[in-house]
Amino acid sequence: MKRLGLLCAAAVLTLTGALPPVAAAAQPTPQPSAPPSGSHGDMFSDVLHGEGLVQTKHGPVRVAIQNGDATKVTDTALTVRSSDGFTRTWQLPKDLKVYAKRQTIQPSGIMPGTELTVAGTAPAEKSATWTAKRVVVRTPSQPSEPSS
Repeated sequence: MKRLGLLCAAAVLTLTGALPPVAAAAQPTPQPSAPPSGSHGDMFSDVLHGEGLVQTKHGPVRVAIQNGDATKVTDTALTVRSSDGFTRTWQLPKDLKVYAKRQTIQPSGIMPGTELTVAGTAPAEKSATWTAKRVVVRTPSQPSEPSS
């Protein structure tokens, strides 16, 4: 269980940019075969949402990850609802990285209904202001069907 926690923490740190990808890719035990290729979002596809504290060279940092559907998107914020009903609003910084099909896209490309994975941080003190650091689009929103 401790190994799983360390691997998850390394993956969240990679998503938030606190660790280089090589550090997060290190496995605590050898794997019998390589995992299927995909984005970081694939690794956490069964995680609805979670948060924790990680120690960095600048002190402890609260990190979180959330899978869900974008319900509201503005130039500065993204609201995501997980399948269990949990909802969080993420602030969108100017340097936000958004990935779709391994390509970087503009945050404005996220539409309501888009299925995604968000990883980010909050200040060390308890705060409701979460800042998205990485967004991985898992399933783009589908255009609405025209009414008959």
